[in-house]
Amino acid sequence: MRRNARPLLLAAVLLVAAPWAAGEGDKQVVWKLVDTKGKVTYVDKAPPKEFQGKVTRIEVDLSANVATLATVGEASKPIRLPLTAPELKRVRADAELARARENLEAAKKAREDGKDPTPEETQWIGKKGGGARPEPTEAYHARIKTLDAAVKAAEADLDRAQKAARMAAID
Repeated sequence: MRRNARPLLLAAVLLVAAPWAAGEGDKQVVWKLVDTKGKVTYVDKAPPKEFQGKVTRIEVDLSANVATLATVGEASKPIRLPLTAPELKRVRADAELARARENLEAAKKAREDGKDPTPEETQWIGKKGGGARPEPTEAYHARIKTLDAAVKAAEADLDRAQKAARMAAID
């Protein structure tokens, strides 16, 4: 990842997480967690003490569009990242794009996980003594239709987010 893209990505996550966290006045605290496999997660609550990996506490001044980074356990000075209006627009668009990608991935996984009918969604056609075959019920087809609609909606959301990100990159 390019060096100048990291602050923008971080700020995007902060903007997405900002409405959920409770802070004092216009201050916001977000935690960046990097697990042992390298997966990065941002949360609005302090991680448990058992967490294995790197933890970074991020304080955001919402009124100034500025993020302050302070790595837990280090005595270094916090880094302040001021954002201009175009950068803020790009950061928000990138955060929305990341959220849309995650939602699409989750919808596709739910569709894949739900592709097989459950025993309650299966009826047997034919003779029980021989030649009977399983058939999915209407409940199964309705569930699959709902899962397919969720994937389609997530794809449309991702398309809108990609267009917004492209427009923000142009501005």
